[in-house]
Amino acid sequence: MGSTERGAGNRLKPRLLSGLLALLLILAACTPPAQPTATPPPATATAAPSPTVAATVAATAVPTATAAATSVPTVAPAQPPPEVEDPTVYTAALRPEAADEVDLAGLTRYRLYVVVSPELTEFEGRAYIHYTNRETVPLDEVYLHLYPNLWAPVMQLTQVGVNGEMVEADWQQGEFVARIPLADPLAPGASVDMALDFEVTIPEEGVGNYDELAFKEGVLALTHFYPTVAVYDAENGGWQIERPAPQGDVIYHDASLYDVRLETDAGVQVASTGVELERWQADGSVIWQFGGGPMRDFTATLSRQYETTTATVDGVTYSSYYLPGSEVNAEAALDIAAAAVATFEAEFGPYPYRELDIAATGTTAAGIEYPGLIVLAAGLYGRAPGDSSFEAVVVHETAHQWWYAVVGNDQLNDPWLDEALAQYSTYLYFQDRYGEQGGAGFLAALDDRWARVDRIEKPIGLPVSAYSEGEYSGVVYGRGPFFLVALAERLGPERMAQFVQRYYAEQSWDIATPAEFEALAEETAGAPLDDLFAAWVYPPE
Repeated sequence: MGSTERGAGNRLKPRLLSGLLALLLILAACTPPAQPTATPPPATATAAPSPTVAATVAATAVPTATAAATSVPTVAPAQPPPEVEDPTVYTAALRPEAADEVDLAGLTRYRLYVVVSPELTEFEGRAYIHYTNRETVPLDEVYLHLYPNLWAPVMQLTQVGVNGEMVEADWQQGEFVARIPLADPLAPGASVDMALDFEVTIPEEGVGNYDELAFKEGVLALTHFYPTVAVYDAENGGWQIERPAPQGDVIYHDASLYDVRLETDAGVQVASTGVELERWQADGSVIWQFGGGPMRDFTATLSRQYETTTATVDGVTYSSYYLPGSEVNAEAALDIAAAAVATFEAEFGPYPYRELDIAATGTTAAGIEYPGLIVLAAGLYGRAPGDSSFEAVVVHETAHQWWYAVVGNDQLNDPWLDEALAQYSTYLYFQDRYGEQGGAGFLAALDDRWARVDRIEKPIGLPVSAYSEGEYSGVVYGRGPFFLVALAERLGPERMAQFVQRYYAEQSWDIATPAEFEALAEETAGAPLDDLFAAWVYPPE
């Protein structure tokens, strides 16, 4: 376990520290050749970013380099990043049509440098964050979430810089939140540059809801591991820094842009959000560069045991990262995910990313969604071929690429907006792939889930904290999709399809609210829907 005192935690092993400056020297001085090596990279190996990126994902050269210092900058974080920023990195994960349409102006930009210990149990890094005030009022401070500290003090901020000056962070909520003071108010449209050094020791039992950040089953789930800017919502009191409930998703983020350098030992496989752009070898380590956006977070899973299989369908590359013994489901996951994407593109709108990775981890949840990445419990991955629960989880998490990754929402206070929609989307998949009987079978499974809490008619639109663990599953995941079925019956098939497609298009890369969902539904219906929302979504007045 990490130290309980900030600034006094375990340091990474001397070998790791001695290697930190190497990354900066390599990144500044080394330009990898564009031609492929004899053995192409195993991770996300067939999907290429835009041609303007230095090297394609399909065949990234892995040059060797020797250096005597380290990957995380050794200068104070008040100094600017060491390389010139390449904006094409931020669109590299998007399919061409999505890259042409998305507006990246004003999005928060993260540049992360991370070094993971050989044991995959601790890491340190630096985050450069370029934040633009997109609000209508000046801001005197910026609040950051330090998710690893939600339930255990495992994360330390060792240095903080703002616009070239060192500052002291104000720790709040048991070191889960850090307030970063600004010397001058940040005017609307103005930007601030922050740099933060951090260290994390992974506790054996994991950190985060469902052991999202953990080293288990030989897999390091590197989730919510870096300082992240909280959402500012003027209509709801400003900075959204409340502590998440012990169940449910914890992330409530604006869509942002990422350029990530991750150093690991040679032989470690990595699945991640975004796409792999480059890879370097240096002194027994491998340095990966990942890029992408818009994404609501950056996540990677690392393991020496991972085996991979890959398929490309209709311009999207699907990669399955599985542990030995799960070969059959590894192949099945690719087929299921590709079929789900086809259904959801027809029902809702285009999938924006070039890749969709599926990886086994030690999570205690059945599955968890991230932008362009799905993680599944290792035990679920190892189930017998044809297991319907495995298929349902893959489809549900794939649906979250529409409802969470692209269309965001406050997952702490409005979880039904993505979870109930993901369940309803899964129903559409089973109906589309297996006919009316398949759809009815999935609805029966949802009803069984609701029945576990005696089909309680508790509103689906409450915050996560308002439910017990059983109620959260039974009401939001079980009862919730039946509201969408009732809405579809009220609107009719054609207007329901029109409504969901408009909702997806109009809320893409934004944060949707229940009020906006209801207003668009009523506009599509051409009539009030107060009775329907009162019966299913909202608590009695």
